[in-house]
Amino acid sequence: MPAPLNAEDPTTIAGYRLTARLGEGGMGKVYLSHTPGGRPIALKVIRPEVAGDPEFRRRFRQEVQAAERVQGLYTAPVIDSDTDGPQPWLATAYVPGPSLHNAIREHGPLPLQAAARVVAGIAEALQVIHAAGVIHRDLKPSNVLLASDGPRVIDFGIARAADATSLTRTGVTAGTPAFMAPEQAMAQPVTPAADIFALGLIAVFTTAGSPPFGDGSSPAVLYRIVHEQPDISAVPTELRELVTRCLAKNPADRPTPAEVVAMCRPLAGDATLPAHGWLPPALSAEIDHHAATVTSLAAQPAPPPAAFHATAPTTPPYTPAPPPRRRGRNALLAALAVCAVVAGAVIGATLLNGGNDENPTNNDAAGDETSQTPTDQETTPAEEETETTPSEPTSEPPAEPEPVTYEDLSISDYYVISLWEDPPRPVRAEAGPGYEGDLGYSGSDFILEPRLLTSGDNTLALLRQDETGSLDTCRSVTRYTDVLVIEEEAPPGSEICLTTTAGDIGLITVKDYTTEYVTIDLTVWRGGAQ
Repeated sequence: MPAPLNAEDPTTIAGYRLTARLGEGGMGKVYLSHTPGGRPIALKVIRPEVAGDPEFRRRFRQEVQAAERVQGLYTAPVIDSDTDGPQPWLATAYVPGPSLHNAIREHGPLPLQAAARVVAGIAEALQVIHAAGVIHRDLKPSNVLLASDGPRVIDFGIARAADATSLTRTGVTAGTPAFMAPEQAMAQPVTPAADIFALGLIAVFTTAGSPPFGDGSSPAVLYRIVHEQPDISAVPTELRELVTRCLAKNPADRPTPAEVVAMCRPLAGDATLPAHGWLPPALSAEIDHHAATVTSLAAQPAPPPAAFHATAPTTPPYTPAPPPRRRGRNALLAALAVCAVVAGAVIGATLLNGGNDENPTNNDAAGDETSQTPTDQETTPAEEETETTPSEPTSEPPAEPEPVTYEDLSISDYYVISLWEDPPRPVRAEAGPGYEGDLGYSGSDFILEPRLLTSGDNTLALLRQDETGSLDTCRSVTRYTDVLVIEEEAPPGSEICLTTTAGDIGLITVKDYTTEYVTIDLTVWRGGAQ
Protein backbone atom coordinates (compact mmCIF):
# COMPACT_ATOMS: atom_id res chain seq x y z
CA MET A 1 0.00 0.00 0.00
CA PRO A 2 1.17 3.58 -0.61
CA ALA A 3 3.02 5.16 2.32
CA PRO A 4 3.31 8.90 3.13
CA LEU A 5 6.34 10.79 1.87
CA ASN A 6 9.00 11.49 4.47
CA ALA A 7 11.39 14.41 4.88
CA GLU A 8 13.99 12.82 2.58
CA ASP A 9 11.59 12.34 -0.33
CA PRO A 10 11.19 14.97 -3.07
CA THR A 11 7.74 16.36 -3.70
CA THR A 12 8.10 16.67 -7.46
CA ILE A 13 10.18 14.97 -10.15
CA ALA A 14 10.39 16.46 -13.63
CA GLY A 15 7.06 18.19 -13.12
CA TYR A 16 5.30 15.13 -11.69
CA ARG A 17 3.86 15.75 -8.22
CA LEU A 18 4.59 12.88 -5.86
CA THR A 19 1.77 11.81 -3.56
CA ALA A 20 3.12 8.71 -1.81
CA ARG A 21 6.01 6.28 -1.61
CA LEU A 22 5.31 2.83 -3.07
CA GLY A 23 8.53 1.00 -2.33
CA GLU A 24 12.29 0.98 -2.10
CA GLY A 25 14.93 -1.43 -3.33
CA GLY A 26 18.62 -1.76 -4.04
CA MET A 27 18.41 0.28 -7.24
CA GLY A 28 16.10 3.08 -6.18
CA LYS A 29 12.78 4.31 -4.82
CA VAL A 30 9.32 4.15 -6.33
CA TYR A 31 6.73 6.90 -5.91
CA LEU A 32 3.07 7.32 -6.73
CA SER A 33 2.30 10.21 -9.04
CA HIS A 34 -0.30 11.15 -11.65
CA THR A 35 -0.33 12.34 -15.21
CA PRO A 36 -1.74 15.83 -15.89
CA GLY A 37 -5.01 14.14 -16.74
CA GLY A 38 -5.12 12.33 -13.41
CA ARG A 39 -4.05 8.79 -14.36
CA PRO A 40 -1.90 7.19 -11.62
CA ILE A 41 1.69 6.24 -12.47
CA ALA A 42 4.56 4.58 -10.62
CA LEU A 43 7.64 6.81 -10.91
CA LYS A 44 10.91 5.00 -10.26
CA VAL A 45 14.09 6.91 -9.45
CA ILE A 46 17.50 5.24 -9.69
CA ARG A 47 19.90 5.74 -6.80
CA PRO A 48 22.83 8.15 -7.43
CA GLU A 49 25.48 5.51 -6.66
CA VAL A 50 23.92 3.21 -9.25
CA ALA A 51 23.40 5.96 -11.80
CA GLY A 52 27.09 6.84 -11.58
CA ASP A 53 28.09 3.65 -13.39
CA PRO A 54 28.61 4.53 -17.10
CA GLU A 55 27.89 0.98 -18.26
CA PHE A 56 24.65 0.96 -16.30
CA ARG A 57 23.70 4.23 -17.99
CA ARG A 58 24.24 2.79 -21.44
CA ARG A 59 22.36 -0.41 -20.69
CA PHE A 60 19.57 1.39 -18.86
CA ARG A 61 18.98 3.65 -21.85
CA GLN A 62 18.73 0.64 -24.16
CA GLU A 63 16.43 -1.25 -21.81
CA VAL A 64 14.04 1.64 -21.39
CA GLN A 65 13.87 1.98 -25.18
CA ALA A 66 13.06 -1.73 -25.41
CA ALA A 67 10.46 -1.53 -22.65
CA GLU A 68 8.76 1.39 -24.37
CA ARG A 69 7.98 -0.99 -27.23
CA VAL A 70 6.03 -3.29 -24.90
CA GLN A 71 2.39 -2.21 -25.01
CA GLY A 72 0.08 -4.99 -23.90
CA LEU A 73 -3.14 -5.37 -21.96
CA TYR A 74 -1.40 -7.45 -19.29
CA THR A 75 1.68 -5.26 -18.78
CA ALA A 76 2.34 -1.96 -17.04
CA PRO A 77 3.85 0.02 -19.93
CA VAL A 78 6.49 2.74 -19.69
CA ILE A 79 4.82 6.17 -19.85
CA ASP A 80 7.77 8.56 -19.55
CA SER A 81 11.46 8.48 -18.67
CA ASP A 82 14.72 10.38 -18.35
CA THR A 83 17.74 8.14 -18.87
CA ASP A 84 20.36 10.90 -19.20
CA GLY A 85 19.74 13.09 -16.14
CA PRO A 86 21.82 13.06 -12.94
CA GLN A 87 19.42 10.46 -11.51
CA PRO A 88 17.61 8.45 -14.20
CA TRP A 89 13.94 7.72 -13.71
CA LEU A 90 11.09 6.09 -15.55
CA ALA A 91 7.35 6.19 -15.10
CA THR A 92 5.09 3.22 -15.72
CA ALA A 93 1.35 2.77 -15.47
CA TYR A 94 0.33 2.20 -11.85
CA VAL A 95 -1.67 -0.90 -11.03
CA PRO A 96 -3.92 -0.42 -7.97
CA GLY A 97 -3.74 -3.89 -6.53
CA PRO A 98 -1.56 -6.25 -4.49
CA SER A 99 1.25 -8.31 -5.90
CA LEU A 100 0.53 -11.97 -6.52
CA HIS A 101 3.12 -12.76 -3.86
CA ASN A 102 1.32 -10.73 -1.19
CA ALA A 103 -2.08 -12.00 -2.29
CA ILE A 104 -1.11 -15.66 -1.88
CA ARG A 105 0.79 -15.11 1.37
CA GLU A 106 -2.10 -13.20 2.95
CA HIS A 107 -5.16 -14.91 1.43
CA GLY A 108 -3.92 -18.36 0.44
CA PRO A 109 -3.81 -20.14 -2.95
CA LEU A 110 -6.26 -19.11 -5.67
CA PRO A 111 -9.03 -21.41 -6.85
CA LEU A 112 -8.47 -23.18 -10.15
CA GLN A 113 -10.44 -20.82 -12.38
CA ALA A 114 -8.81 -17.66 -11.01
CA ALA A 115 -5.37 -19.28 -11.12
CA ALA A 116 -5.86 -20.29 -14.76
CA ARG A 117 -6.80 -16.71 -15.62
CA VAL A 118 -3.69 -15.41 -13.88
CA VAL A 119 -1.45 -17.85 -15.76
CA ALA A 120 -3.15 -17.07 -19.09
CA GLY A 121 -2.81 -13.33 -18.48
CA ILE A 122 0.89 -13.65 -17.70
CA ALA A 123 1.36 -15.77 -20.83
CA GLU A 124 -0.33 -13.06 -22.93
CA ALA A 125 1.99 -10.51 -21.38
CA LEU A 126 4.99 -12.68 -22.31
CA GLN A 127 3.77 -12.84 -25.90
CA VAL A 128 3.98 -9.05 -26.09
CA ILE A 129 7.25 -8.80 -24.15
CA HIS A 130 8.99 -11.43 -26.27
CA ALA A 131 7.63 -9.94 -29.50
CA ALA A 132 9.39 -6.69 -28.55
CA GLY A 133 12.72 -8.53 -28.32
CA VAL A 134 12.73 -8.54 -24.53
CA ILE A 135 13.18 -11.40 -22.06
CA HIS A 136 11.93 -10.68 -18.56
CA ARG A 137 14.39 -12.98 -16.76
CA ASP A 138 13.01 -12.11 -13.32
CA LEU A 139 9.39 -13.19 -13.64
CA LYS A 140 8.11 -13.99 -10.14
CA PRO A 141 5.00 -13.44 -8.00
CA SER A 142 6.14 -10.03 -6.73
CA ASN A 143 6.45 -8.86 -10.35
CA VAL A 144 2.83 -9.76 -11.09
CA LEU A 145 0.15 -7.38 -9.83
CA LEU A 146 -3.52 -8.28 -9.52
CA ALA A 147 -5.99 -5.70 -10.86
CA SER A 148 -9.76 -5.82 -11.08
CA ASP A 149 -9.56 -6.67 -14.79
CA GLY A 150 -6.70 -9.17 -14.70
CA PRO A 151 -3.01 -9.56 -13.84
CA ARG A 152 -0.23 -7.19 -14.90
CA VAL A 153 3.43 -8.09 -15.44
CA ILE A 154 5.84 -5.37 -14.32
CA ASP A 155 9.58 -4.71 -14.07
CA PHE A 156 10.87 -5.65 -17.51
CA GLY A 157 12.74 -2.40 -18.24
CA ILE A 158 16.05 -2.27 -16.37
CA ALA A 159 17.40 -5.78 -15.92
CA ARG A 160 20.12 -5.99 -18.51
CA ALA A 161 21.51 -2.73 -17.22
CA ALA A 162 21.94 -4.26 -13.78
CA ASP A 163 23.00 -7.69 -15.01
CA ALA A 164 25.90 -6.57 -17.19
CA THR A 165 27.67 -4.07 -14.93
CA SER A 166 29.48 -3.87 -11.64
CA LEU A 167 26.16 -3.17 -9.94
CA THR A 168 26.18 -6.70 -8.64
CA ARG A 169 28.81 -5.46 -6.21
CA THR A 170 26.28 -3.25 -4.47
CA GLY A 171 23.70 -5.92 -3.85
CA VAL A 172 21.85 -6.10 -7.16
CA THR A 173 21.46 -9.67 -8.35
CA ALA A 174 20.17 -10.89 -11.64
CA GLY A 175 17.15 -13.06 -10.98
CA THR A 176 15.49 -14.54 -7.89
CA PRO A 177 16.69 -18.06 -6.96
CA ALA A 178 13.31 -19.71 -6.29
CA PHE A 179 12.01 -18.52 -9.69
CA MET A 180 15.06 -19.08 -11.89
CA ALA A 181 15.24 -21.48 -14.80
CA PRO A 182 17.95 -24.19 -14.74
CA GLU A 183 19.91 -22.42 -17.48
CA GLN A 184 19.96 -19.24 -15.39
CA ALA A 185 21.12 -21.17 -12.35
CA MET A 186 24.02 -22.60 -14.37
CA ALA A 187 24.90 -19.20 -15.92
CA GLN A 188 24.07 -20.48 -19.42
CA PRO A 189 22.57 -18.39 -22.26
CA VAL A 190 19.01 -17.34 -21.54
CA THR A 191 16.17 -17.45 -24.08
CA PRO A 192 12.44 -16.60 -23.81
CA ALA A 193 11.92 -20.18 -22.61
CA ALA A 194 13.38 -19.12 -19.24
CA ASP A 195 10.29 -16.96 -18.71
CA ILE A 196 8.08 -20.00 -19.41
CA PHE A 197 9.89 -21.98 -16.72
CA ALA A 198 9.28 -19.08 -14.32
CA LEU A 199 5.62 -19.08 -15.36
CA GLY A 200 5.39 -22.75 -14.39
CA LEU A 201 6.90 -21.90 -11.00
CA ILE A 202 4.35 -19.11 -10.58
CA ALA A 203 1.51 -21.49 -11.47
CA VAL A 204 2.59 -23.82 -8.68
CA PHE A 205 2.97 -20.96 -6.19
CA THR A 206 -0.45 -19.60 -7.14
CA THR A 207 -2.28 -22.88 -6.59
CA ALA A 208 -0.15 -24.57 -3.90
CA GLY A 209 1.03 -21.56 -1.92
CA SER A 210 4.75 -22.35 -2.13
CA PRO A 211 7.37 -22.77 -4.89
CA PRO A 212 7.80 -26.33 -6.20
CA PHE A 213 11.51 -26.55 -5.36
CA GLY A 214 11.04 -25.48 -1.76
CA ASP A 215 12.60 -22.76 0.36
CA GLY A 216 15.97 -22.49 2.04
CA SER A 217 19.37 -21.13 1.09
CA SER A 218 19.91 -19.96 -2.46
CA PRO A 219 22.52 -22.63 -3.34
CA ALA A 220 20.23 -25.40 -2.09
CA VAL A 221 17.22 -24.12 -4.04
CA LEU A 222 19.25 -23.70 -7.22
CA TYR A 223 20.67 -27.20 -6.90
CA ARG A 224 17.16 -28.64 -6.68
CA ILE A 225 16.01 -26.60 -9.69
CA VAL A 226 18.81 -28.04 -11.81
CA HIS A 227 18.95 -31.63 -10.54
CA GLU A 228 15.62 -32.56 -8.97
CA GLN A 229 11.98 -32.80 -10.00
CA PRO A 230 9.44 -30.24 -8.75
CA ASP A 231 6.89 -31.03 -6.08
CA ILE A 232 3.52 -30.42 -7.76
CA SER A 233 1.47 -32.67 -5.51
CA ALA A 234 -0.63 -29.73 -4.26
CA VAL A 235 -1.35 -28.41 -7.78
CA PRO A 236 -4.89 -29.13 -9.07
CA THR A 237 -4.94 -32.12 -11.38
CA GLU A 238 -6.26 -29.99 -14.24
CA LEU A 239 -3.12 -27.81 -14.21
CA ARG A 240 -0.47 -30.49 -13.77
CA GLU A 241 0.15 -31.17 -17.47
CA LEU A 242 0.67 -27.46 -18.12
CA VAL A 243 2.97 -27.09 -15.11
CA THR A 244 4.98 -30.18 -16.04
CA ARG A 245 5.59 -28.90 -19.56
CA CYS A 246 6.57 -25.44 -18.34
CA LEU A 247 9.03 -26.92 -15.83
CA ALA A 248 10.87 -29.07 -18.35
CA LYS A 249 14.63 -28.94 -17.73
CA ASN A 250 15.31 -28.62 -21.46
CA PRO A 251 14.19 -25.18 -22.71
CA ALA A 252 13.22 -26.68 -26.08
CA ASP A 253 10.60 -28.88 -24.38
CA ARG A 254 8.66 -25.97 -22.86
CA PRO A 255 5.49 -24.60 -24.48
CA THR A 256 5.21 -21.19 -26.10
CA PRO A 257 3.13 -18.44 -24.47
CA ALA A 258 0.40 -19.04 -27.06
CA GLU A 259 0.27 -22.74 -26.14
CA VAL A 260 0.00 -21.82 -22.46
CA VAL A 261 -2.97 -19.56 -23.20
CA ALA A 262 -4.65 -22.34 -25.20
CA MET A 263 -4.16 -24.84 -22.37
CA CYS A 264 -5.58 -22.40 -19.80
CA ARG A 265 -8.67 -21.43 -21.80
CA PRO A 266 -10.78 -24.51 -20.90
CA LEU A 267 -9.86 -24.08 -17.23
CA ALA A 268 -10.63 -20.37 -16.98
CA GLY A 269 -14.35 -20.74 -17.64
CA ASP A 270 -15.99 -17.86 -19.52
CA ALA A 271 -13.57 -16.46 -22.09
CA THR A 272 -14.46 -12.91 -21.09
CA LEU A 273 -12.84 -11.57 -17.92
CA PRO A 274 -15.38 -9.71 -15.75
CA ALA A 275 -14.45 -6.31 -14.32
CA HIS A 276 -15.21 -7.66 -10.85
CA GLY A 277 -15.72 -11.03 -9.29
CA TRP A 278 -13.04 -13.14 -10.97
CA LEU A 279 -11.01 -13.18 -7.73
CA PRO A 280 -12.07 -14.31 -4.25
CA PRO A 281 -14.09 -11.61 -2.41
CA ALA A 282 -11.31 -10.73 0.05
CA LEU A 283 -8.89 -10.02 -2.80
CA SER A 284 -11.46 -8.02 -4.74
CA ALA A 285 -12.08 -5.91 -1.64
CA GLU A 286 -8.32 -5.29 -1.26
CA ILE A 287 -8.08 -4.15 -4.88
CA ASP A 288 -10.99 -1.76 -4.34
CA HIS A 289 -9.22 -0.42 -1.26
CA HIS A 290 -6.02 0.16 -3.27
CA ALA A 291 -7.97 2.09 -5.88
CA ALA A 292 -9.79 4.19 -3.29
CA THR A 293 -6.51 5.04 -1.55
CA VAL A 294 -4.92 6.22 -4.79
CA THR A 295 -7.98 8.33 -5.60
CA SER A 296 -7.92 10.00 -2.20
CA LEU A 297 -4.20 10.76 -2.47
CA ALA A 298 -4.69 12.36 -5.87
CA ALA A 299 -7.38 14.63 -4.41
CA GLN A 300 -5.13 15.98 -1.66
CA PRO A 301 -3.76 19.52 -2.14
CA ALA A 302 -0.24 19.73 -3.46
CA PRO A 303 2.47 20.38 -0.82
CA PRO A 304 4.84 23.35 -1.19
CA PRO A 305 7.15 22.67 -4.14
CA ALA A 306 10.53 21.20 -3.30
CA ALA A 307 13.38 20.93 -5.72
CA PHE A 308 14.25 17.43 -6.81
CA HIS A 309 17.85 17.11 -5.69
CA ALA A 310 18.81 15.13 -8.79
CA THR A 311 18.28 18.17 -11.04
CA ALA A 312 21.15 20.10 -9.50
CA PRO A 313 24.10 17.73 -9.19
CA THR A 314 27.20 18.94 -7.44
CA THR A 315 29.38 16.32 -9.14
CA PRO A 316 29.44 14.85 -12.66
CA PRO A 317 27.29 11.72 -13.06
CA TYR A 318 30.30 9.61 -13.96
CA THR A 319 33.23 9.63 -11.56
CA PRO A 320 36.25 7.33 -11.25
CA ALA A 321 36.46 4.91 -8.39
CA PRO A 322 37.51 6.65 -5.14
CA PRO A 323 40.31 5.38 -2.91
CA PRO A 324 39.40 2.85 -0.24
CA ARG A 325 36.95 4.19 2.31
CA ARG A 326 35.68 2.99 5.63
CA ARG A 327 32.28 1.46 5.77
CA GLY A 328 30.02 1.40 8.83
CA ARG A 329 29.14 -2.28 9.19
CA ASN A 330 27.34 -4.35 11.82
CA ALA A 331 29.41 -6.75 13.85
CA LEU A 332 30.23 -9.81 11.75
CA LEU A 333 29.55 -12.28 14.55
CA ALA A 334 25.96 -11.10 14.91
CA ALA A 335 25.28 -11.85 11.26
CA LEU A 336 27.11 -15.13 10.63
CA ALA A 337 24.00 -17.26 10.26
CA VAL A 338 22.35 -14.75 7.95
CA CYS A 339 25.48 -14.33 5.85
CA ALA A 340 25.74 -18.07 5.32
CA VAL A 341 22.21 -18.18 3.91
CA VAL A 342 22.40 -15.12 1.68
CA ALA A 343 25.79 -15.81 0.19
CA GLY A 344 24.21 -15.19 -3.20
CA ALA A 345 22.19 -16.86 -5.91
CA VAL A 346 24.94 -16.75 -8.46
CA ILE A 347 27.42 -18.40 -6.12
CA GLY A 348 24.88 -21.20 -5.95
CA ALA A 349 25.08 -21.35 -9.73
CA THR A 350 28.82 -21.65 -9.44
CA LEU A 351 28.46 -24.64 -7.15
CA LEU A 352 26.16 -26.34 -9.60
CA ASN A 353 28.72 -26.04 -12.35
CA GLY A 354 31.26 -27.74 -10.12
CA GLY A 355 32.17 -25.47 -7.77
CA ASN A 356 17.10 -12.85 -2.50
CA ASP A 357 14.63 -13.88 -1.82
CA GLU A 358 11.28 -12.51 -2.67
CA ASN A 359 10.85 -8.76 -2.55
CA PRO A 360 7.09 -8.26 -2.46
CA THR A 361 7.15 -4.51 -3.03
CA ASN A 362 4.47 -3.50 -5.50
CA ASN A 363 5.41 -1.67 -8.71
CA ASP A 364 9.10 -1.82 -7.68
CA ALA A 365 11.10 -1.93 -10.89
CA ALA A 366 13.92 -0.32 -8.94
CA GLY A 367 14.09 -3.25 -6.54
CA ASP A 368 16.92 -5.68 -5.96
CA GLU A 369 15.68 -8.50 -8.15
CA THR A 370 14.84 -6.85 -11.41
CA SER A 371 16.30 -8.84 -14.29
CA GLN A 372 15.21 -8.67 -17.92
CA THR A 373 17.12 -8.42 -21.14
CA PRO A 374 16.82 -8.58 -24.89
CA THR A 375 18.28 -11.78 -26.23
CA ASP A 376 22.06 -11.82 -26.40
CA GLN A 377 21.87 -12.64 -30.09
CA GLU A 378 19.55 -9.79 -30.96
CA THR A 379 20.67 -6.19 -30.80
CA THR A 380 18.98 -2.94 -31.57
CA PRO A 381 20.70 -0.12 -33.46
CA ALA A 382 21.23 1.60 -30.12
CA GLU A 383 23.36 -1.34 -28.99
CA GLU A 384 25.80 -1.19 -31.88
CA GLU A 385 29.12 0.45 -31.12
CA THR A 386 30.34 3.26 -33.34
CA GLU A 387 33.34 2.11 -35.37
CA THR A 388 36.49 4.19 -35.39
CA THR A 389 37.38 5.46 -38.85
CA PRO A 390 40.98 5.14 -40.10
CA SER A 391 41.36 8.93 -40.02
CA GLU A 392 40.79 9.12 -36.28
CA PRO A 393 43.90 9.32 -34.11
CA THR A 394 44.83 6.26 -32.14
CA SER A 395 46.85 5.86 -28.99
CA GLU A 396 48.65 2.99 -27.32
CA PRO A 397 46.63 1.26 -24.60
CA PRO A 398 47.99 1.68 -21.08
CA ALA A 399 50.41 -0.98 -19.93
CA GLU A 400 48.94 -3.81 -17.90
CA PRO A 401 49.90 -3.73 -14.20
CA GLU A 402 52.54 -6.15 -13.02
CA PRO A 403 51.26 -8.88 -10.69
CA VAL A 404 52.63 -9.05 -7.15
CA THR A 405 52.38 -12.45 -5.46
CA TYR A 406 52.31 -13.25 -1.73
CA GLU A 407 52.53 -16.96 -0.91
CA ASP A 408 51.38 -18.75 2.24
CA LEU A 409 49.66 -15.70 3.65
CA SER A 410 47.79 -16.63 6.85
CA ILE A 411 44.75 -14.69 8.03
CA SER A 412 43.81 -15.51 11.62
CA ASP A 413 40.28 -15.74 12.97
CA TYR A 414 38.77 -12.22 13.21
CA TYR A 415 41.63 -10.74 11.14
CA VAL A 416 41.46 -8.74 7.90
CA ILE A 417 43.97 -7.84 5.18
CA SER A 418 43.86 -4.95 2.73
CA LEU A 419 45.02 -5.36 -0.87
CA TRP A 420 46.26 -1.80 -1.09
CA GLU A 421 48.96 -2.51 1.52
CA ASP A 422 52.32 -3.90 0.40
CA PRO A 423 52.69 -6.42 1.81
CA PRO A 424 49.14 -7.03 3.08
CA ARG A 425 49.31 -7.24 6.88
CA PRO A 426 46.61 -9.07 8.87
CA VAL A 427 44.89 -6.70 11.30
CA ARG A 428 42.43 -7.77 13.98
CA ALA A 429 38.90 -6.54 13.21
CA GLU A 430 36.03 -7.82 15.34
CA ALA A 431 33.47 -6.23 13.02
CA GLY A 432 34.88 -7.76 9.84
CA PRO A 433 36.16 -5.92 6.75
CA GLY A 434 35.85 -2.15 6.88
CA TYR A 435 37.18 -1.17 3.45
CA GLU A 436 35.53 -2.28 0.24
CA GLY A 437 37.80 -4.99 -1.08
CA ASP A 438 39.31 -6.07 2.25
CA LEU A 439 39.49 -9.80 2.93
CA GLY A 440 38.59 -11.19 6.33
CA TYR A 441 38.31 -14.62 7.91
CA SER A 442 35.95 -16.00 10.53
CA GLY A 443 36.96 -19.49 11.65
CA SER A 444 34.31 -20.12 14.26
CA ASP A 445 34.56 -23.35 16.22
CA PHE A 446 30.82 -23.32 17.04
CA ILE A 447 29.09 -26.18 15.27
CA LEU A 448 26.28 -24.02 13.87
CA GLU A 449 28.52 -21.22 12.64
CA PRO A 450 30.42 -21.81 9.38
CA ARG A 451 33.92 -20.67 8.51
CA LEU A 452 33.65 -17.63 6.30
CA LEU A 453 35.75 -15.60 3.91
CA THR A 454 34.30 -12.09 3.93
CA SER A 455 34.83 -8.86 2.06
CA GLY A 456 33.37 -5.37 2.00
CA ASP A 457 30.26 -4.83 -0.09
CA ASN A 458 30.02 -7.59 -2.71
CA THR A 459 33.57 -7.75 -4.05
CA LEU A 460 34.27 -11.52 -4.03
CA ALA A 461 33.74 -13.72 -7.09
CA LEU A 462 34.26 -17.50 -6.82
CA LEU A 463 35.66 -18.91 -10.07
CA ARG A 464 34.27 -22.05 -11.65
CA GLN A 465 36.44 -25.07 -12.33
CA ASP A 466 36.47 -24.23 -16.05
CA GLU A 467 37.76 -20.68 -15.41
CA THR A 468 41.47 -19.95 -15.17
CA GLY A 469 42.49 -17.48 -12.51
CA SER A 470 43.92 -14.45 -14.31
CA LEU A 471 43.57 -10.69 -14.54
CA ASP A 472 41.32 -10.98 -17.60
CA THR A 473 39.09 -13.53 -15.87
CA CYS A 474 38.75 -11.38 -12.76
CA ARG A 475 37.85 -8.40 -14.92
CA SER A 476 35.09 -10.29 -16.67
CA VAL A 477 33.31 -12.10 -13.84
CA THR A 478 30.21 -10.49 -12.32
CA ARG A 479 29.13 -13.12 -9.81
CA TYR A 480 29.91 -10.97 -6.79
CA THR A 481 29.14 -11.56 -3.15
CA ASP A 482 30.62 -10.50 0.18
CA VAL A 483 30.57 -13.88 1.96
CA LEU A 484 31.82 -17.36 1.03
CA VAL A 485 31.35 -20.44 3.21
CA ILE A 486 34.67 -22.26 2.94
CA GLU A 487 33.43 -25.79 3.63
CA GLU A 488 30.62 -25.58 1.05
CA GLU A 489 31.76 -23.04 -1.52
CA ALA A 490 35.50 -22.39 -1.37
CA PRO A 491 37.42 -25.48 -0.17
CA PRO A 492 41.20 -25.75 -0.63
CA GLY A 493 42.15 -25.27 -4.27
CA SER A 494 39.37 -22.74 -4.95
CA GLU A 495 40.25 -19.53 -6.75
CA ILE A 496 38.50 -16.28 -5.86
CA CYS A 497 38.67 -12.85 -7.46
CA LEU A 498 38.60 -9.80 -5.20
CA THR A 499 38.05 -6.28 -6.55
CA THR A 500 38.53 -3.12 -4.49
CA THR A 501 36.90 0.28 -4.73
CA ALA A 502 40.30 1.77 -5.52
CA GLY A 503 40.54 -0.42 -8.63
CA ASP A 504 42.90 -3.15 -7.41
CA ILE A 505 42.27 -6.79 -8.31
CA GLY A 506 43.38 -9.77 -6.28
CA LEU A 507 43.35 -13.49 -7.09
CA ILE A 508 43.05 -15.66 -3.98
CA THR A 509 43.88 -19.37 -3.91
CA VAL A 510 42.63 -21.13 -0.79
CA LYS A 511 45.31 -23.54 0.49
CA ASP A 512 44.21 -24.62 3.96
CA TYR A 513 42.00 -23.57 6.85
CA THR A 514 41.31 -24.36 10.49
CA THR A 515 39.25 -22.69 13.19
CA GLU A 516 42.26 -20.45 13.89
CA TYR A 517 43.34 -19.32 10.42
CA VAL A 518 43.05 -19.62 6.64
CA THR A 519 46.14 -19.88 4.45
CA ILE A 520 46.02 -18.41 0.95
CA ASP A 521 48.22 -17.46 -1.97
CA LEU A 522 47.43 -13.93 -3.12
CA THR A 523 48.27 -12.25 -6.44
CA VAL A 524 47.51 -8.53 -6.68
CA TRP A 525 47.24 -6.34 -9.79
CA ARG A 526 47.16 -2.81 -8.39
CA GLY A 527 45.04 -0.63 -10.60
CA GLY A 528 44.01 -3.71 -12.61
CA ALA A 529 40.31 -2.79 -12.62
CA GLN A 530 40.84 0.77 -13.84
